[in-house]
Amino acid sequence: RMQMDYDAGNKAAKPNIRSYNVLIGCWAKSNSPDAPREAVKLLDTIIAKYKSADLDEGPNVVTYSSVMTAYAKQGDVVGAQKVFDRMQMDYYAGNKAAKPDIRSYNVLIDCWAKSNRPDAPRGAEKLLDTMIDKQKSGDLDESPNAVTYNSVMSAYAKQGDVVGAQKVLDRMQMDYDAGNKAAKPTIRSYSVLID
Repeated sequence: RMQMDYDAGNKAAKPNIRSYNVLIGCWAKSNSPDAPREAVKLLDTIIAKYKSADLDEGPNVVTYSSVMTAYAKQGDVVGAQKVFDRMQMDYYAGNKAAKPDIRSYNVLIDCWAKSNRPDAPRGAEKLLDTMIDKQKSGDLDESPNAVTYNSVMSAYAKQGDVVGAQKVLDRMQMDYDAGNKAAKPTIRSYSVLID
C-alpha cells in the first residue's frame, strides 16, 4: 500500500531501506515455510531498486541479517550461508553498510544450532573461532557475547554432547575472565547443560 500511495503521487510515502527491513523482519519472524523465499525476493527488490536509483540506500547488515533469520528459523544452514556470503560480497564491493556484525554471525551460529545436521556443533564452533579471529584483526567490531556462546553450546547439547557443550562454557568463562564482559555466562548458559 505504501508503494501504491507513492506511485499515486505522494512523494512522502516513498519506501526506504527501513520500510523494506521491517517487511523482511516480519517474514523472518513468521512461521511461514515461504518466509526465506519471500525475504530473498525482497532483498533482490531492494538491490534492483537501488541500482535503478529508485531507492536511496542499498541493503544493510540489518537487511541481510533479517533474511538470514528467515532461513535460521527453519534450520536451513545452506540458505543462511548463501545470504551471509552475499552480504560479505556486497561489503567487499564497497557497501560499507553491509559489513557483517556480531548479530549476523550470531544468526548464522543459531542456524547451525537449530539445524539437524550432524556437523552442526563443529560448524557453529568454527564460526565462533572465525569471530574471535576477525575481532582480533579488527574486522569485527565486537567480541563474541553470551548469545554467541550459548548458541554454540546449544548445537552441542542438541546432539547430546555434554562434553562439547561444557568445553564451550569453559571457553566462555575464560573469555569473560580475560576481560570480555559481553561473554559473561548467563542462566541460559548453565541451563543448556542441564537440559
